[in-house]
Amino acid sequence: MIFRLFYRRERRATALRLCCAVLLLAGGCTPSYNWREMVVADGHVQAAFPAKVETETRTISLGGQALAFTLTTAQVDQAMFAVGSAPLPESIAKDRAAREALGQALMRSLYVNMGAPVPSPLPNFGDEIVAKGRAGQQPAWLMGRVWVTDTMLIDAVAAGTEQSLPVGPAQEFVRAVKLK
Repeated sequence: MIFRLFYRRERRATALRLCCAVLLLAGGCTPSYNWREMVVADGHVQAAFPAKVETETRTISLGGQALAFTLTTAQVDQAMFAVGSAPLPESIAKDRAAREALGQALMRSLYVNMGAPVPSPLPNFGDEIVAKGRAGQQPAWLMGRVWVTDTMLIDAVAAGTEQSLPVGPAQEFVRAVKLK
């Protein structure tokens, strides 16, 4: 009798330990966010990235202008968090209408690249943008903001599939980006 009680308790304890181990392992498979604050965009932006960053500069064509666009990115699971920036050419920096047109071109490109309809009118600079579309065969979305200063074109974007990018971390990233 005592042996049976001990055996049952031991089986329950083993089952409980096994359940705990499975939960710990499953928890290790979920994306982890290790937030770190950084100054990026040639010192123009303070941002909190959820993982180690990589930075790359490429020449892009935007609104008929060739721009040296620097992208600082972090990836968690299959979600991407990025701050992009480009110094404005002198001719555009001096012309407010040209700066705004370039900023609107960047904003439109976020919608177009997501395969989402471009709203009319576009959001104001600095307002949150949400665009829903597709990444391959999966539903995807992005949250971002675009700014134009007297000298820089800047955007902050969190993008991913509906499964890889929860709303909370996207909002945390985009809302933490501050111009300096």
